[in-house]
Amino acid sequence: MSGAQPLTVLADASALADGRRTAGIGRYASSLLAALAERDDVVVHRYIPRRPPPRDSWALRWLHAQPGLVAASLWHRPRLVHGMASDPGLGWPLDRQAVTVHDVIPWTETAVRPGSVTARYLAFQRRRLRRCAAVIAVSDAVAAEACAALQLEPRRVEVVPEGVGAVFTAAADVRDHELRAGCGVTAARYVLWVGSMRAHDHRKALDVLLDAVTSVGGDGPAVTLVLAGAPGAESQRLASTATASGRPVILTGYVDDPTLAALYRGAAVVALPSRHEGFGLPLLEAMACGAPVVAGAAGNLPELAGEAALLVPPGDARSLAQALLEVLSDAAVRARLVGAGPRRAAPFTWARAAEQTVAVYRRVAGAQGPASASP
Repeated sequence: MSGAQPLTVLADASALADGRRTAGIGRYASSLLAALAERDDVVVHRYIPRRPPPRDSWALRWLHAQPGLVAASLWHRPRLVHGMASDPGLGWPLDRQAVTVHDVIPWTETAVRPGSVTARYLAFQRRRLRRCAAVIAVSDAVAAEACAALQLEPRRVEVVPEGVGAVFTAAADVRDHELRAGCGVTAARYVLWVGSMRAHDHRKALDVLLDAVTSVGGDGPAVTLVLAGAPGAESQRLASTATASGRPVILTGYVDDPTLAALYRGAAVVALPSRHEGFGLPLLEAMACGAPVVAGAAGNLPELAGEAALLVPPGDARSLAQALLEVLSDAAVRARLVGAGPRRAAPFTWARAAEQTVAVYRRVAGAQGPASASP
């Protein structure tokens, strides 16, 4: 590491205080912060609100975090502030902020009513993102989408891919069977999906997955669908749908990383049929664990998967069922994916993400000149 004076950074990790904690943004924040803490060229203070917001909406989450974030900025006097969840903060100049953008769905979501509080908030943050010193995109796909949807200057956008934790490995753990059984998974053959089910998200294409697995079950040996992730309104809806149709579905709820790794390793196939993903962390984790993967050909998933997954047109239940059946029934296809996954995932580490993030910090700090005592 560099012998230069360590940079002092304040990380806005307010996503770890609300519903995003158990979603991909929460994993990004916690994993990157842990990797940054291992470095001696940066000192990162983290701000996490003590209490969650009264309501889990974009605008209210941000407003709830601002008083504490301003106080933390004034207390720590960092060279820059890193917004870890797409939102620049108050109380610190925008030309001394780097903000990670995970996707641009909030700004392209057609369900947002024009003139609403949410629409006004998103327009406000779009203007502010254009003035930030740097925008960190988690993939080339997000970088391109952000430049187009938010009218960002490409020179300010840096791509820093996410990583995969050391627990996600193809090497079997003696506790795997016990961990799977502990969350209710005892099926010999199961298709695994991983993600948050707190609210319905059309992009995840879970209804398409339900239909595809039902079709596969009718054409071959019995297969169970396992949905792993934080529960909520969407998991309740899916449970009702599965019960009404007689489909074999197991909902594990939120599981810890060792259990999740055991689920990946035991899966006959991992399915991520999304209509869009800014990064696709479950795909990366599954590949690292040596699980064969079928994914939607959308967003960052094709770039991330390379040749280590079967890709299908997003939203196409028939194509998804055919790909699942191919993995389940063709030993050669399965062996190819099992071998290719860990090799494809190997370069993606949180240590590498931390190194690239610090490089962004250095660029932002260098553009400021000598450290200043005031914002």
